[in-house]
Amino acid sequence: MKKHTLKYFIILILTFVVIITQSCDDTLTSTDVDNLVMPDSNVSYGKHVAPVFEVKCVPCHNSQRSEAGLDLSSWVNATRDPTIIFPGSDSTSILVYSIERIPPYAPMPPNEWLKRNHINGIRTWIREGAQNN
Repeated sequence: MKKHTLKYFIILILTFVVIITQSCDDTLTSTDVDNLVMPDSNVSYGKHVAPVFEVKCVPCHNSQRSEAGLDLSSWVNATRDPTIIFPGSDSTSILVYSIERIPPYAPMPPNEWLKRNHINGIRTWIREGAQNN
């Protein structure tokens, strides 16, 4: 009887460990980002823009693989070139032309469209000064 009790207790503990470990996973998924709603104003880099960049852009635009010389893996890297992201002016930021898929700039991401909500949020963030907030 005691052997079975110990066995079930160990199984119960292991189950809790698995559940707790899985609930602590902070990895963003495409579904997480697809469900992210951008506000109409006061767009935060950390809460709104960075998650979209991390899932949709950083796989190709990072410090190891900076396609077209662009690294969007951090605020510092993303805002380094004012032609890519021109704080205060979304209409002169090349990033906007790429995510809006306006020629002659390469459409980004190449195999999918960003959600209109995300594009509008990124544009608002840039218009609001592209702050690290």
